[in-house]
Amino acid sequence: NPWDQHGDLEKGHQAMGHQVDQPIAALLVDLKQRGLLNQTIVIFAGEFGRTPFSQGSNGRDHNPFGFSLWVAGGGFKGGSVYGATDELGYRATENPCDIYDLWATVLHQMGLNHENHTFLHAGRNVRLTDVHGTVI
Repeated sequence: NPWDQHGDLEKGHQAMGHQVDQPIAALLVDLKQRGLLNQTIVIFAGEFGRTPFSQGSNGRDHNPFGFSLWVAGGGFKGGSVYGATDELGYRATENPCDIYDLWATVLHQMGLNHENHTFLHAGRNVRLTDVHGTVI
């Protein structure tokens, strides 16, 4: 995975940023011009963040305790920030949330009650957002 920068994070992320910047901007502009942005949710995220301190040759290790993602369209309020990390950027300290909260919020924005959507697993119905998900 080219985003997995355990070495030379600055160069690697800069190169990846150049590859995705214009296509993502074009997608958002196109959706807006077609009047589809308000009914389309675009999420740009990874499965974890990066530690704020160096590892190996100027890379960063995995950090599940504090990371960023962005969401556009779908009725989400633009230009807002939700939460904050400690002074090191290592752990979420203000409004911490998890993946279940994100999906509960996405389903809510789609007009669905996340508590009503289940799937059968190991002989029991399990909520899509587990027992933890709350709408942000």
